[in-house]
Amino acid sequence: MLPTQPDDDCGDCIPAYLNHSASFGTKALSTTPFIATFALLTVLAYRKVFPLLSVQYSSSHDTAKSLPRPATSGPEPATQQVARRIAALTFSSTIALSAVLTELLLCEISNSFNPTARSIALQITVAGLLGLLVVAIPLLGISSAVSKSGYKFHGAQKGRLRLAWVLELAGYAAFLFGFWAIGTILPESTTIAESIKDQSSLFQACLDRLGITGVSLMALLSGFASVSAIWQTFGPKPRLVTEAEITRKQAGLDATIDMIAEKKEKLGHLGRKNAEIPNQGFWGRTVGSFRGNADSQEKQTLEMEMNGLETMASSLESSLNILRVRRGDQLRATTKMGRLSLGLSTIFACYCVYRICMTTFNVTRRIFSRGPSTSSDTDPVTYTIALFARHIYPSLDQESWAQQISFLLSGAMLLASFSAVTQTFHLFSRFMPSALHATKTNFALLISQISGMYVISSALMLRGMMPKEVGSVINSALGAGLLEPAWVQRWFEGFFILAVVATAAGIFLGRQISGATSWDDDTGWDLGLEMGKRS
Repeated sequence: MLPTQPDDDCGDCIPAYLNHSASFGTKALSTTPFIATFALLTVLAYRKVFPLLSVQYSSSHDTAKSLPRPATSGPEPATQQVARRIAALTFSSTIALSAVLTELLLCEISNSFNPTARSIALQITVAGLLGLLVVAIPLLGISSAVSKSGYKFHGAQKGRLRLAWVLELAGYAAFLFGFWAIGTILPESTTIAESIKDQSSLFQACLDRLGITGVSLMALLSGFASVSAIWQTFGPKPRLVTEAEITRKQAGLDATIDMIAEKKEKLGHLGRKNAEIPNQGFWGRTVGSFRGNADSQEKQTLEMEMNGLETMASSLESSLNILRVRRGDQLRATTKMGRLSLGLSTIFACYCVYRICMTTFNVTRRIFSRGPSTSSDTDPVTYTIALFARHIYPSLDQESWAQQISFLLSGAMLLASFSAVTQTFHLFSRFMPSALHATKTNFALLISQISGMYVISSALMLRGMMPKEVGSVINSALGAGLLEPAWVQRWFEGFFILAVVATAAGIFLGRQISGATSWDDDTGWDLGLEMGKRS
């Protein structure tokens, strides 16, 4: 019988599958913004950001001069292309998922979109980031290091092929051991046996370890960035850079790349000669073995020389970029915008000085007083922002939010001082040019690893600070966890001071060893590079 009143409830008349379909459609529609954000940022990072971070001098140089490629390296470009695409996809996915996680946290604070859709999207995002940060990126970084060491994952030499895979697995096993060992510093951490028995416990343990690793990395990078900004702003001013110096440096880099291309051609010619040797008898093979040993020795010599030249080219390229940056800064300093930027840099450097002093005072007082942390442990900048956040949400824990905002400002400090960090890192890389070359080859993956860990650390710290009526989705997706805001604040400040002391000591020792002039003006080391190039 049909209902006679217009305001009768007809919900009971609708089949269950139609209700489920309508609910599923609403949830799916609510996840559309997150899917769109992930797709857009993945494409943008894959096509625009990754090529900028992974560009190498050899590729651009070969394209510009159209140098011939060795014939023996036929399958190598295809393998390198596949590896580069996998690395680009991993980098893009990590950056996109980090952005989606940030978007989900903002939606959770503002209570936007469907809670069930947010919960599903948050669980998928966190699980995806966990797989990328713990499995994909470490494996790609280790395989790149193994390949740079001369051990290839393809080829006819089965012995070196097996050794490459052994090194890959051993490196990843060492990473997993170190990753799990970090959990011993966490309060009330679970054992390996307990985590394996319970999948949720294993997932939570991995999240906590990612969180504390991200906090430690950000503390170290923030301390390094603070000292770098102070040194580049208030330290000795570098001499004026002329276009002639940049041209001379570029000529040295081009000559080094030409030498690399020449040795590549010799290596290809040697490979073609060995491939053209016909099948011979017993005596021919006996005589050929001695010649083969000589050819293999020559091949190893060429590869060793190429590795040295590539390291030298990386150092020259980095030095050239620093000179171009200094030249651009010196030209901009004569304009209004340049003077404004210089003033902002000075203000930021003053804030870094204040942040270091406040952190040192807090750590010293905590060591000697052994008392609980209070709101005075944070500087007025973070405390003011925390007051504003509490004005929006009166139920928020002001002290916990002050600690969280202090951690977020550390990321802003790292971004604001990126140029100073780059220049200071170049100064330290003079002592270890091979470390600079290795860092540049995996720079994009390193950036994605730091970004993912930073966002997960922020999410884990936000989890315990949100009110129950606001943070239900975060708590259900991230679990209870072991990272308490007060404990994280103490850990962060300790690593921050450690990075500050280490960076300041490194700059002081570098000036004492190399001399103030060559350290500040970037001249003393170029002579050694050019002498090595001529030899």
